[in-house]
Amino acid sequence: MRPSAVSSNGNRSNVSPLDILTAQIGRLLRHPAYRRQSIVSSLLQRHLPNDAGYAWNGEVALRERLGRAGLDAASIDHLIRNTQAEIQRLRGPADA
Repeated sequence: MRPSAVSSNGNRSNVSPLDILTAQIGRLLRHPAYRRQSIVSSLLQRHLPNDAGYAWNGEVALRERLGRAGLDAASIDHLIRNTQAEIQRLRGPADA
């Protein structure tokens, strides 16, 4: 079963795991506190682009590169979960 998302007009559309991963990595790269060297997962660090910042707009190139990497479903899931964990870590403690 493929993940689905609800668009702004309420229609459901299929979203590929690579699209989810690309979007999550984009969020991570644009975060003001992002520092590549502080990423915990070596697999995630291997697939992160070297450039980052608020104006980063390399989703298309990143999506193509991730597609060429031939990642299996477990690796993609690992990368999505670790990217989300890194974003959460950058946001700070929940009670702050």
